[in-house]
Amino acid sequence: MKLTSLVTAAIAACTIGAAAHAAYPDHPIHVIVPFPPGGSTDVVTRIVVDKAQQLLGQNIIVENRGGAGSIIGSAYVAKAAPDGYTLLVGQTAFAVNASLRAKLPYDTIKDFTPIALMADHPGVFLAQYQKPYNTFKEFIAYTKAHPGKVVFSSAGTGSWPHLAMTMLENDAGLKMVHVPYQGTGPAKADLIAGRVDVKIEAYATSMGMVKEGKLKVLAVTSAKRDPVLPNIPTIAESGYPGYETSYWIGLLGPAGMPPAVRAKLEKVFMQAVNDPEVQKKLDAQTIHPHAMDGKGLEALIHKEIAKWAAVIKAGNIEKQ
Repeated sequence: MKLTSLVTAAIAACTIGAAAHAAYPDHPIHVIVPFPPGGSTDVVTRIVVDKAQQLLGQNIIVENRGGAGSIIGSAYVAKAAPDGYTLLVGQTAFAVNASLRAKLPYDTIKDFTPIALMADHPGVFLAQYQKPYNTFKEFIAYTKAHPGKVVFSSAGTGSWPHLAMTMLENDAGLKMVHVPYQGTGPAKADLIAGRVDVKIEAYATSMGMVKEGKLKVLAVTSAKRDPVLPNIPTIAESGYPGYETSYWIGLLGPAGMPPAVRAKLEKVFMQAVNDPEVQKKLDAQTIHPHAMDGKGLEALIHKEIAKWAAVIKAGNIEKQ
């Protein structure tokens, strides 16, 4: 083939590619939630996606592919074509798994394209209502006076509630007993029944029990007080200024996405998160809308990987 023919073919290919990107999306997009339906990650995704598909003028199908602490769904997206039609909802577990798992079927950094942060929500430090401490400082004093006697539950070893409590143990020099469960439901049920003493989890999944007087909130895990619970102190202001953690939820795609497609998704999802109706719906779930661009999400992921790696090491948590 002559040089002129090669040049013509190359120009034609670029033109076709550009046209395809300009037309994006021309068929439904699939957003993978790597957890079962009903949790906060799923709820946030469906609220934001409902608006995003209006803005895009194209259907967005939410698929739940749970299992292995979000690894199954994440691996599915990592191997998908990087054309913008298969996306992943990443969250705190996405960063935790980089250090918790001995081997992953993907590279947490190299195999994904961060697109936008959608929301976050801090945890609440919960105690069973009959326990002899009514403030966080009273809990600390009690636990230090009774080392190895206070029991906390979590949704499983390596889950965010487990690591958030482990971080507190490291920072405060506490000695507690961890009881992992298969999910948030049974972990909270035993907390309500008094078979375990304390737990960290999202307020969105516990506010009903708090309002009914079955659980009491002693502190929040964010750096600043939460506007939903303005009278509840943070763990940071209660004597541990370096303590802070929130459960974040963002959108990613496979590595190698066309820049124009990534940029379009970033713009649309940030616009969706900032929509007043979307924010109202998220606020009703006590989840905070938090629009952040792809670069910001990428920086957050790097920060979270480093944080949880340090917690896992200090807590002597074995890799799975």
